[in-house]
Amino acid sequence: MASSEHPSKPDAYWERAGEVGYARAMYSSPDVATHVRYRLWREAIEIASAMGVAPAAHVLDFGCGDGAFANEVLATRYAAVVGVDKAQAAIARARAGAPGAHVHFQVADLVLMDYAALPRYEAAFLMGILHHVKSSAAGLVRALADRTDKMIVLEPNGNHLLRKLLELTPSYRRAGEDSFRTKELIALFAAAGFRAVVARRINLFPNFTPGFIYRSLAWVEPRIEANAFGRALCTVDLCGFERVTAGDRAT
Repeated sequence: MASSEHPSKPDAYWERAGEVGYARAMYSSPDVATHVRYRLWREAIEIASAMGVAPAAHVLDFGCGDGAFANEVLATRYAAVVGVDKAQAAIARARAGAPGAHVHFQVADLVLMDYAALPRYEAAFLMGILHHVKSSAAGLVRALADRTDKMIVLEPNGNHLLRKLLELTPSYRRAGEDSFRTKELIALFAAAGFRAVVARRINLFPNFTPGFIYRSLAWVEPRIEANAFGRALCTVDLCGFERVTAGDRAT
């Protein structure tokens, strides 16, 4: 592991992103950032609601980054929210924006943290984190499986050929990008005793989309997502995973 004095390239990238804010660091256009982030956040909450995650829930934002999702969305929906992330600058920004005492953030190396010390959560949200820790992802999912029975997971679509080519570029490599194919993602959770109860492929616009292209093509996004062939162009897998019970296995 890289030390804090000599951070790895991904660590340094996310510390800088935490300083300026993830939306500014990751998107070429403010319009695209607003559309994509709020759209995906809204879909994640819809999935959680469909899975029975109630307003009284205690939820975990695993790999919370600068806390935007936790502060702007989870905090308005759930009784208690905890966000964890390795980037100290991101957690500082998250704490500064916390809307109430029911929202807490902590700096933690997700690979090395003591999962046994965590409480139980009604749900965990993993919003674009696993592909950044891909070599450790299986162990992290197994560890989280002891802390919750429901996980809502957003990951870049690793089936997307352009996505995989982009991950060879310097900027993507600095961020530690290595996306999962959909089957890989589902198999990862199946190995930890979870099944996908919801699986959606959505979002036409990559982070680098110029604003004028987004504004010209926003109208076509729902049509692309609704088409079985068109979904191959979508950039995100968004899934709801639930623990497999004895009754599920029997059937």
